[in-house]
Amino acid sequence: NQMQNKITIEECQKLLEQNPFGSLLQMKITEAELGRVKAELPFKKEFTNIYGDLHGGVLYSAVDTICGIAAGTYGYYVTTVDGQIRYLKAARATEYVTCTAKVVKPGRNITVVSFEIMDSNGMLINTGDFTFYNLKEKEIKAEFCMWYPKLKKKRCNPCQNCGRC
Repeated sequence: NQMQNKITIEECQKLLEQNPFGSLLQMKITEAELGRVKAELPFKKEFTNIYGDLHGGVLYSAVDTICGIAAGTYGYYVTTVDGQIRYLKAARATEYVTCTAKVVKPGRNITVVSFEIMDSNGMLINTGDFTFYNLKEKEIKAEFCMWYPKLKKKRCNPCQNCGRC
């Protein structure tokens, strides 16, 4: 039986609110699990461009932040190396947009995350991906690696094929 570290919505929301810039976006985490985070970004007048649509820079900043949180669920502090966004449709006439980030490849040094942004009607607005550099392991309270218990080294994601065991 494999042990699991639980990733909670509350932990991810707290991390989001501790980010001074990220907190300006007023996003709300709605789902969180290992390698996947979903959040809502409100449609606010302050976030719009001259056409009344959500500004592309706001959307990019939102997914950079959410993808970073998803990457961090594997136990590392991360920083953005690269990001790409495809603007498929204008985000307009919506109460909010939903950003869903999913880790494609968790790695020891580099983590790749893909994302989708949908409007409140379920219309696909943006897709893309981000690459993050893993800075250092987060301090984890519990759990030692089940495969090598004699090592007594803390693992952020014991026995979940994270590549660190």
